[in-house]
Amino acid sequence: MINNEVVNIDGKQLAYVRLNEWNNEVILFFHGFTGSKEYFPTIQEKNKCILSFDRPGVGESSVVEYYSMENFLANIYEVLKNHNVTSVKVVGHSAGGYYAQLFAQMYPEIVKSLSLISSMVPLNCPKTKNIVNGQWKFISFLSLRAKKVSQFYFKQMAKSIKNDYEKQLAKNMSSLPEIEKKFMEEHHQMIKSSILNAIANEGLGVCYDAYALCQRREDVKISPDIPVYIWHGTEDTTIPISFVEYFESEYAVKKVHKIEQVGHMIYLPYWSEIIEEII
Repeated sequence: MINNEVVNIDGKQLAYVRLNEWNNEVILFFHGFTGSKEYFPTIQEKNKCILSFDRPGVGESSVVEYYSMENFLANIYEVLKNHNVTSVKVVGHSAGGYYAQLFAQMYPEIVKSLSLISSMVPLNCPKTKNIVNGQWKFISFLSLRAKKVSQFYFKQMAKSIKNDYEKQLAKNMSSLPEIEKKFMEEHHQMIKSSILNAIANEGLGVCYDAYALCQRREDVKISPDIPVYIWHGTEDTTIPISFVEYFESEYAVKKVHKIEQVGHMIYLPYWSEIIEEII
């Protein structure tokens, strides 16, 4: 059973979904850029608590201007601590993979594993500046050096999606591999709810998420005691498969899954397999 919950931290709302009852061990999922907390399938495993948080300005989470990833992750940690969580298995999709990596660096004492799905590398770090693609370099420029333009850009994006959702969805789905397209067609309402949730507040949540993701950091280091699992589709045109090499060189990668004929949304049709590996 999915529970939609909101907690107040320092006068700001932080919204999240919880699948199943609280436990001292949880699976923590970080959604991708322009995603939201509901963007994951449910599972039949009733004893596993899965949490997914909306970032500031997304859905019911309060808008927070120009926040840092660290502050957002500290708020999540506070929620976990208040519910006596002592063990966390972290999962991150796309840009959410960057949040997952940083969470593992910040709280190694509770992180038991890290699963990176079609994951972004740390964006604005010396080791990655030459492998990040042009789109994210453009977003980084807007977010850090042209803030007003960035707000306008993301507001227009949100307006375009909201005004003609079905057209935008059809356009995006046209390039997807069949297995992902089939999943999205069969779970139309979940996908729609998640995307519209993501662009709430005129897209400002996405705007400030971009700013948080693009902040410069010297490095992200993860304890070698934390096993890392990689999932990547060979047809992914959003996140290059070459990023897998970066993860293998930097982290204690235990297993890499390169799945044929699957693209960027690999975790949707393969969610059960990913959770099974985590468990």
